[in-house]
Amino acid sequence: MEYLILGLLILSPMTGYELQQFIKKNLALICSHSAGSVQTALAKLEKGRKITVSETSEGRRLKKIFSITDSGRSAFSDWVAQPMQADKIKNMELSRLFFAGLAKPEERLAAIRDYIRQIEDTKAVLSAIRDYLDCMDPHELPPGTDWSQVLRFQGYTIDYGIAAAEFEIGWYSRLLCELEEQP
Repeated sequence: MEYLILGLLILSPMTGYELQQFIKKNLALICSHSAGSVQTALAKLEKGRKITVSETSEGRRLKKIFSITDSGRSAFSDWVAQPMQADKIKNMELSRLFFAGLAKPEERLAAIRDYIRQIEDTKAVLSAIRDYLDCMDPHELPPGTDWSQVLRFQGYTIDYGIAAAEFEIGWYSRLLCELEEQP
């Protein structure tokens, strides 16, 4: 969560609420968007001097705006340059499939149907995000960042999610057909 927040703060200073809402809208499939997890990560980053906080008044409310420090940029740069780790990708929900033979046949079928529905919903959300990215014009965003590259790799991430969802829908649909024929 900390590196995700650092990356977002490289793009633009934000309040904790803005970070939480951005994560909820765009990255909820990657990580938690709960206020608690965002606030915990912000506190850790602030303690480690990776971010700073400035306060401004907005009416009668005090607004905390988080910005990345040079130390935070350096930590983020080190992290993002590391090779991705294949063994870090885990799907604990597969443990349910592993033990599905211990459930009643009708429970198995219902669980798989519901899982397919959830993945279809996920694919729809990702497709909407993809459409949104496709409409963005990098030239209309604040200067100082290579937005075309930022949007390019965000697009790759969304495309991966869509392809993974399509794979799971197909795989679980074939499994469902097999189990409907031979519970």
